[in-house]
Amino acid sequence: MQYEIDYIPVGTGSKGGDAIAFRYGDFSDTTKQFVVIIDGGTKDSGKALVSHIKEHYGTNHIDLVVASHLHTDHISGLTEVLENMTVGKMAVHCPWDYTQAIKKMTKTSLPHGTIQTKLEKSLTSLSDLIEMAESKRIPIVQPFQGEKLLNELYVLGPSKDYYHELLVNFGVTPEVKEEHKIEQVGSFVKEAINWIAEALHIETLNDDHPDTDSENNSSMVLLLVLGEKRFLFTGDAGKGALNKVIEYTESLLYSLSGLDFLDVPHHGSKRNLGPTILNKLTPKQAFISCPPEGDPKHPSRKVINALVRRGCTVHTNKKATLCHRSENTPPRLNWGNAIPESLYEQVEE
Repeated sequence: MQYEIDYIPVGTGSKGGDAIAFRYGDFSDTTKQFVVIIDGGTKDSGKALVSHIKEHYGTNHIDLVVASHLHTDHISGLTEVLENMTVGKMAVHCPWDYTQAIKKMTKTSLPHGTIQTKLEKSLTSLSDLIEMAESKRIPIVQPFQGEKLLNELYVLGPSKDYYHELLVNFGVTPEVKEEHKIEQVGSFVKEAINWIAEALHIETLNDDHPDTDSENNSSMVLLLVLGEKRFLFTGDAGKGALNKVIEYTESLLYSLSGLDFLDVPHHGSKRNLGPTILNKLTPKQAFISCPPEGDPKHPSRKVINALVRRGCTVHTNKKATLCHRSENTPPRLNWGNAIPESLYEQVEE
């Protein structure tokens, strides 16, 4: 089995996003390979995805497009993919399809149709993407925990019940009832960075950092299994979502320990990972999609150090497209080896 996983750079300055493409199968014959896109970043990165796949994958067809969650830094570029390539199916969650849960778990007295219309108008990037898919007759699926998107690609989260809990805590949904309220992370305020020392034997990343918001936690978490190799893709999932993923896999007597590949969530934010989760996953390699000037928030130096400390090789796409490939896949002409991240002696407080 051959595979290639590509991380396209997204954004400029401190603004980034996710645009990931991968293929697997027999690359000697494009009819024997599967091509998947997870998120498309901005319009520019969406265009870059299209060009990259045509040039390096030798195809104009995508078997599966995944919109991990509703944020524009993940889905805006997918309209470029749908416009310029053929697509087998798209996996995406449509919040307006769950008005029954919204009515039950919020204080609203609005009728179902009004809630649906308000959500579609509030989430224009998502509704535009779905409208485009429908106009092109691309099948849309809304998968939850325990389902498969392809024979080798499993959905580990969220469960449908957990998605409902998160959905009613989105910023665009009506006021949630107290018993269903999830504590939300406040808005980030730019302030001076205080640096502290950190050595190999010191752990400053901790489980007490506030979790990310409900929209991020609603990200699809996907496990790609190719033979004995396992690749975990996380979108912007936070600690709440990832802990539920781990609980679910352990309930199946399946361990995620020793992952071959970890897609680090939310551009490496310290609000999405903690030591407990990392000790459960212990990935061998980790890839981070992050903006060129995101340091030290995206990615967090604490997160990079925590991964390196556990023997993980960490790469970021700050400067160029990253490609992770199987040993039996020929290297690309004029592509060199990426330099992994090393341990930082100082981290953000």
